[in-house]
Amino acid sequence: PASEPLEMAASLSGAEVLLAAWAHGGLDVKKPAVKGNKVEYTSCVGDVCTKHAFVPLPTDGGRTFAPSTALVVRLITSPVAFAIVPVMGFLAFVSLTSSRPTNHLLALLDNPYATGQELASLLAIVLYACHALELLLVAAVLLSPPLRAPAKSVIAWAPLIMAIGLPVTLRILKLRWAELKVKAK
Repeated sequence: PASEPLEMAASLSGAEVLLAAWAHGGLDVKKPAVKGNKVEYTSCVGDVCTKHAFVPLPTDGGRTFAPSTALVVRLITSPVAFAIVPVMGFLAFVSLTSSRPTNHLLALLDNPYATGQELASLLAIVLYACHALELLLVAAVLLSPPLRAPAKSVIAWAPLIMAIGLPVTLRILKLRWAELKVKAK
């Protein structure tokens, strides 16, 4: 009924407010806070900053700390993702397949110590291992206090971390920091 948005906004934690603000206003929102039944944040473009307010939806993250569809779209369409995802895909492709064009391309990297194919495979293994370690860190952060998110939220964040990596991991760490900041008050 009419009191649901008021109750929902008032019961949001620091991390939930930040997740909702990211989903609504983008990844560069500043000073998200609950005011009455709305979440307010500041958005800046250059030197011009404006305040925005919205009523949070149940799909904005909530106590699950899972990324909303809007947040996933913002993360995978970020400039960093446009740089990282094709590189990770290309490295996986050239390491796992052998074709004349990729062999010629990788031959440019041949040196006395390793072939281009070996270098590409090694780089792919190192990058995917780093992303796997980030996933373990994120799982520990999400599952432990102060967030105590359900395991399904780790599963929801996992593809983003394995594909994009550090930018998503840093977002999760910001969620933890926002939660700690609110609990310290």
